[in-house]
Amino acid sequence: MKQLLASILILLCVSGCAGVKDAVNPYEENFRCKAKDSEGKCLDTPTAYKEARLPDGQVSEAASNTSQVEAQNSRYKALADLLEAPETPVLNPPKILRVLLLPYKGENNELFMTRYAYLEIEPSQWVLTEVSEKNP
Repeated sequence: MKQLLASILILLCVSGCAGVKDAVNPYEENFRCKAKDSEGKCLDTPTAYKEARLPDGQVSEAASNTSQVEAQNSRYKALADLLEAPETPVLNPPKILRVLLLPYKGENNELFMTRYAYLEIEPSQWVLTEVSEKNP
C-alpha cells in the first residue's frame, strides 16, 4: 500500500503541475467569446448584471458612486444622531463563535453528523450607561 502511494506521488511530481491541473480542471481556462453579434454579447458578470438592471445605461458609474457615498453618509448621520442623543441607549450585540463539529462515532456505535454549535464568547453590553429614565 505504501509503495503504491509512493509511486503515485512520484508520478505526480514527475508529471509536473500541468498534469494535475488538467485532471482537476479539464476545461480550457483561456475563455474567448465566440458569440456572433446576432446571438448576444460577451460580458463579464458585473457588466452583464448592470445591463440587466439598467438596459439603457441610465445610470453612469459616477452616479452609482455618488449614490453609494450618499447612502454611507446617511448611515454616518444616523449613527451620529444616536450618539448625540443621551436618552437613547445603545446595546452592543454579544460576540458569538460558530464551531464546526465534524462527524464522529459515539460510544454505542451511533453516528453524529456534521453540525454547528454556537457559543456566546462575550455578553451584550450597554454602550451608553448614563441613561436617565423619564417618568410619564
